Amino acid sequence: MPPQLDVGIYIKSLESSAIAACPSHEGVNMAIDFTSIAAENNNFRSTQRNASYPDDEVAINNVRVFDGHQLLPATTVVIKGRTIKSIGLSGDTNTHVDGNGGVLLPGFIDAHAHPNNITDLQDLSRYGVTTTMLMACFQPQLCQSLKNHTGLVDVIAGSLPAAAPGSAHGNITVFVDGNGDRLISNASMAPQWVDDAVSWGPDFVKLIAESPGLDQQTLDALTKSSHEHGKPVACHASAFDAYNQAATAGVDNIQHAPLDKPISAELAKRIASAGQVATPTLTILRAISDSSPATRNYTAAEETVRRLKEAGVPIIAGTDANLVQGLIATVPFGISLHEELRLLVDAGLPPVEALRAATSVAARHWGLNDRGVIAPGKRADLVLLSSNPLEDISATKTIQRVWLAGVEFAGAIGTF
Repeated sequence: MPPQLDVGIYIKSLESSAIAACPSHEGVNMAIDFTSIAAENNNFRSTQRNASYPDDEVAINNVRVFDGHQLLPATTVVIKGRTIKSIGLSGDTNTHVDGNGGVLLPGFIDAHAHPNNITDLQDLSRYGVTTTMLMACFQPQLCQSLKNHTGLVDVIAGSLPAAAPGSAHGNITVFVDGNGDRLISNASMAPQWVDDAVSWGPDFVKLIAESPGLDQQTLDALTKSSHEHGKPVACHASAFDAYNQAATAGVDNIQHAPLDKPISAELAKRIASAGQVATPTLTILRAISDSSPATRNYTAAEETVRRLKEAGVPIIAGTDANLVQGLIATVPFGISLHEELRLLVDAGLPPVEALRAATSVAARHWGLNDRGVIAPGKRADLVLLSSNPLEDISATKTIQRVWLAGVEFAGAIGTF
């Protein structure tokens, strides 16, 4: 069996989180109290409900704007409430912010993370991540408690991962539930499984391609049923064979990249022709490879990104951030997005394309039409930098201020 990401950090991370969802599981030391964390998240939200959006318009002056596509000359961007009011004119605005000739970007999107609590959301926010995709949800109560926090990162939540009995991910679901009732064995079960998975209102459906795992017919049926519900599909695929399965199934977004051998140029072209996109999560793959170089090959993942880029596949930035201690590797929230951008550049993306991967391209392919760009009427998710990341991608680390749907982040800005 080729090396799987599941056998490393990813699976162990979910198992640890699952402890919190299964308080009656005998013989398990509860590392996380799921009920308490959800309650704390909800309590934090309730304290923010009285925090109103500023009535005054805010003009950010003397900034070069990277609008999600290109760098514009120095100008002024005006925020009113949750959205961008105008670019170029400050009008009668009373509140002014001097951008000091820095670069104003759309807020970053981390399209693969596993936050659990308010601290995770704060860390994403302080490093300029204004939207994140919660890439697995075993307990809807916890996932819902991470949503709709004023002045913090916006969480787009996925479903329970669809996994087969006896698979690595399937074993996690059994661990959470104490039984295998939410596993899927064959294609005939797909419509009902998807009906159940979307019943609480996740934003997308998560599938798992792995070996052993779901067969091609079942992945195909799950994708079809999810699309019939109007849900985009993200699919875990961290090995060569799994990547081919995900592509064949017609999923919308393939997560990770192979750590055994790179995909072929032909497969990359097929993915491009199908209109699929990829979120390589190089940060977690690099960390895993560094921890076990004898069994994981980071160069395979890096070469896969190069072939995807050459074929014209849209590439999206995601980190697989999680902070479960004692594992083969952990990835911190927020700061890791800047490492992901660096690794994407190392893998062949020009800085402008790496920035698009975390802004306009991510927003477009996730159907988030209200963000990812700086334009009038769009959500005021903004990051002010003192240096120009189009010249040097490491300049994304020069964060001065962050706005999340028009609310300036109230905590300390992240340091590097």
